[in-house]
Amino acid sequence: MNPVRRLIMPGLLVVVAVIVAVVFGSDDPGHGWDKRQQGVTVRLAYFPNLTHAAALVGVSKGIWRRAMGENRLETKVVNAGPEAMEALSAGAIDFAYVGPSPAINTYLKSNGRALRVIGGACEGGASLVARKGSNISGLVDLQGKRLAVPQLGGTQDVSARFFLSRVGLKPREIGGTVQVLPVKNGDMLGLMKTGQIDAGWVPEPWASRCVVELGALRVVDERDLWPGGFPTTVLVVRTAFAEQHPELVKAAISANNQALASIASDSATAKRTVNAELARLTGKPLSQEVLEMAWGEMKFKGDVSINSLERQAEAAVQAGYLPSDHASLQGITP
Repeated sequence: MNPVRRLIMPGLLVVVAVIVAVVFGSDDPGHGWDKRQQGVTVRLAYFPNLTHAAALVGVSKGIWRRAMGENRLETKVVNAGPEAMEALSAGAIDFAYVGPSPAINTYLKSNGRALRVIGGACEGGASLVARKGSNISGLVDLQGKRLAVPQLGGTQDVSARFFLSRVGLKPREIGGTVQVLPVKNGDMLGLMKTGQIDAGWVPEPWASRCVVELGALRVVDERDLWPGGFPTTVLVVRTAFAEQHPELVKAAISANNQALASIASDSATAKRTVNAELARLTGKPLSQEVLEMAWGEMKFKGDVSINSLERQAEAAVQAGYLPSDHASLQGITP
């Protein structure tokens, strides 16, 4: 072959390939992928809780992986919202299932730059449970008691502090009598069993596990405290990632909706899938009694209203996590 021709031919092949890609686009019209979106590592965080059933089902059944097309999906399991938001703010994750309070706090502290809430996942599924023999039958009985929350600044922590203020109580660190302690969900049962904590404001399945396994009293079902309902879990995206990869944000919303639809269409299979995932992540499946009790405490839905997020923000103000003159939440949802 002519030496000049040998040099030109590879270049021609590259040019032809580029033209074909631009003119004809994706070879997978079912996903509608732009080739520029391929080759991205998508990082998703969620909790090993029943309130994150959409994530557990979506990951376990491959819904998220398929939605991401030819891109790589990496998952990270965390204990609570502030941990997830720290990772998101550092650019270590792109999407997260998280409680609304840490999401709101992160959004406002970044002047609206850090994230967007792109969907809901769960309503309800958080309760105040009290140790058997603790003599706690209402919020006012928490005076002088030790109350566990999954992490300071998390959604349950904010709710606990807000509703304590409604009955005239305050945490010990601001001059009150209630000792609010950050305790990992996996450690809470042992501490309650040995009497080292008196109560916990926790998500499912931990609340129902306390009731079934320790004989604890469900003092408050948080659904009863929020008129019009409240979101326990939302799906957020890192803003910088969303700006770079808008098609992947659409894919994530689709994956979340598909997982929720799967739960709604066959709850029995969803329960088995979620329980198997919890066993894989925590080392132990839930008993059927705990699973059924906890499942009845939750509603899985994909929408989230700005009004519910604004109520959460006001609760964070009362809890001392946000200033009263905080910026507007307009823009936190697309």
